[in-house]
Amino acid sequence: MWMKRRTTKKGAPKSKKDAIRVWKQAWDDLEQIQIQAWIKRIIVHIQQVIKLEGGNEYKEGRRLR
Repeated sequence: MWMKRRTTKKGAPKSKKDAIRVWKQAWDDLEQIQIQAWIKRIIVHIQQVIKLEGGNEYKEGRRLR
């Protein structure tokens, strides 16, 4: 989700070359602290899925807790 928002902020790339460039730049800009924050939240998402018994009611996002 982060990569998609980051790479399409100014509109979707118009060519394969532009797409590769913006995706590589987004990857280079991705900070380790952000990756670690996503990893820390995985357990919350797993717990929510278990609570819902795997149902389709689960909505992934920051509003969990």
